[in-house]
Amino acid sequence: MSTGLRLRMEFGGPDLPLVRALVEEAALRARLPASARGAFGQAAVEFATDAAGRGADPGVVELRVVELRVGEGELRCEVTYGVCVPSVFAPEGHGLGPRLAEALIAGIGAPARIDVRDTPRGTTVTLSAPLPRL
Repeated sequence: MSTGLRLRMEFGGPDLPLVRALVEEAALRARLPASARGAFGQAAVEFATDAAGRGADPGVVELRVVELRVGEGELRCEVTYGVCVPSVFAPEGHGLGPRLAEALIAGIGAPARIDVRDTPRGTTVTLSAPLPRL
């Protein structure tokens, strides 16, 4: 299984349509099943949209393929945005985007997941979806 970085781009509000197209293209090249690609791409865009709506320009989106065991891997999409932006899961004032993204990822099925963490670079949201076995 080919591992490593598949996409890295900085984005702002006007770039959101491009974010979705590039995430879905990278997911296709990584062999994410068609049944999961649209949901994965839309979930990534929901977090990017939420970040851009909070004034987090530029945000960064990265996609990588990570090998977990021989023949098994997952696609990971990280959306990172600045420290001045509150976490997307803060109870006060977050939009529908993060909740929609959670529903989309849940629809892919286990072990797809979302992880949120604060880092020195800001908030990072990681979407993960399993890739088919080789």
